[in-house]
Amino acid sequence: MIETILKIGKKTGFSTIEAFREKIEKQEFDNPFNHRVANHEIRTDRVSVRAFWEAGDPAGFQLSKPDSKSIKAAFSNIYAINLPEEKKNYSHLLPASAKKVRIDIFDSSIDSIDSNTFNDLLDRVNESVIRFSGLRIKRIHFSKVLKKVYIANSHGLNIKYRKTDFKLELGFAFGNKLVDISENKIFFNRIDPFKIVSRAFNLLNALTDNKTTFGKNCFLIFAPEASAFIIKEFSRYLRVDGEKKKVDFSFPAILNVVDDPLLDRQVDSVPFDDEGVQGGERFLIRKGRIVNTISNIRTAFENKRESSGNGFRNERSVFPAVRFSNLYVKPTILPLHNLMGDASQGMLVVLLKLKRIEKEQYLFSAYGYRFENNQLCEPVHFYFKTSFLTYFLNVLKISKELRFFHNAYNIGSPYMLLEASYKSDNMFEI
Repeated sequence: MIETILKIGKKTGFSTIEAFREKIEKQEFDNPFNHRVANHEIRTDRVSVRAFWEAGDPAGFQLSKPDSKSIKAAFSNIYAINLPEEKKNYSHLLPASAKKVRIDIFDSSIDSIDSNTFNDLLDRVNESVIRFSGLRIKRIHFSKVLKKVYIANSHGLNIKYRKTDFKLELGFAFGNKLVDISENKIFFNRIDPFKIVSRAFNLLNALTDNKTTFGKNCFLIFAPEASAFIIKEFSRYLRVDGEKKKVDFSFPAILNVVDDPLLDRQVDSVPFDDEGVQGGERFLIRKGRIVNTISNIRTAFENKRESSGNGFRNERSVFPAVRFSNLYVKPTILPLHNLMGDASQGMLVVLLKLKRIEKEQYLFSAYGYRFENNQLCEPVHFYFKTSFLTYFLNVLKISKELRFFHNAYNIGSPYMLLEASYKSDNMFEI
C-alpha cells in the first residue's frame, strides 16, 4: 500500500511524496462501580500523505482503510484545488534512510493479556484499596494497544516499528473528594496497582481547605507529579515554534532538562519520529543554560536548522506537528530526605491546579503537606505565582527519584526544592 501511494502520487504530478501509515489494535476493559465488566475492541488503519510540488507548500490528505481507488481520488482532488507557490520548500529535507535502533518498546506478551488478566487486575486493585481506610474505588478502566507504524517517501525511505502501550485508569473517592489517576506502561508487568492506590490516597488526603501558618518566606519541595505539571506548562519555551519569547538566561547549574525519544520502556519512545527523522538525547537546558529547542522538519527549515526529530501526527492532523517525546529533568544523586533536611521545614507540594495566566505570570493553587525535620505533618492549601524565569532561577536542589507521567506526551521529574517569598495570607511567589 505504501508503494502504491508513492507511485500514484508521482503519476498525478507531484515531485516528492511522503506516506505515513498507522495501524492500531486496541482492546478496552471497563468495570464501572457495581456493574458488569465491559470489553470491546477497536481497530484503526489510517494513512496520512504529504505531497510536494517542486516549489511551494505541500498538500495532503488522510484516509481510513485506503484502497487504490480512494488514493487516486484523493491525489486528484488535492492536485486540482491547490496551486503551488513560487517559493522554496523543504521537500529535499525528508530523510532517505534510517539506521536500525535497538529500543525496548514492545511487550511480546500482549496477545496473552485478556479478560482473565483484567479480572486478576481487579482483584489486585481491590486488595490494595482495602489497606487504606475510607478509600473507595469508583471506576476501573484498562486498555492495551498494539501500534504499527510505517513511513516511506519518494527519496527511498521505507521504515517501520511496532510498540505496545498498557494503560490502567482508576477513579477514587474519599469522603466527598474524587480523583482519577492513570498510568501508562510499555510492559504490562510494570503496572503496579498498589502504587496507584497509595498515590490516590496521598492526593485525596492533601485536598484540604486548611491555610498555611507560614508568615514568612518558605521552602517548597515539589513532588514529581507536581513538578511535571509545571514543566508541561513551561515547555513551550523549549520549542522552536513556541508561543513564548526566547530567553538568554542562566539558571542554577544543577538544572538539566532533556528530551530523549530513545529511552527504554517509556511510552513515548520511538526509533524515529513521524517524518522518519531519528533523534536522541537532546539537552534543552544544560547546566542551567538553554542550549536547544525541539523542532520538526518544517519549523527547522523555517529557522535554518536541522530537525530534532520531534515531528508527530495525531488522528486529526495530516501534517506532523512539533511535540516532545520524553521530556524530563535530569536527576542527581540526592535522596528526598536530603532536600527535606536542608530545608528543615516547609511544604511538600503533591497536587497543582492552574488558576490563570497573566502575561508571563502563572497562578497555581497548591495542595500538599507541611513538613518539619523529615516528617510530614498536616495537609495544607495555598497559592503561588511564578514564571518560567523565576521558577527555574529558584531551584536549589534536585533529588534522584525520577518518575514519569503521561499527559499529551511523557514528562519526568525528580523532587525539586525551591524557595518561595511570602506575600500575604496564603499567597506566595517564586
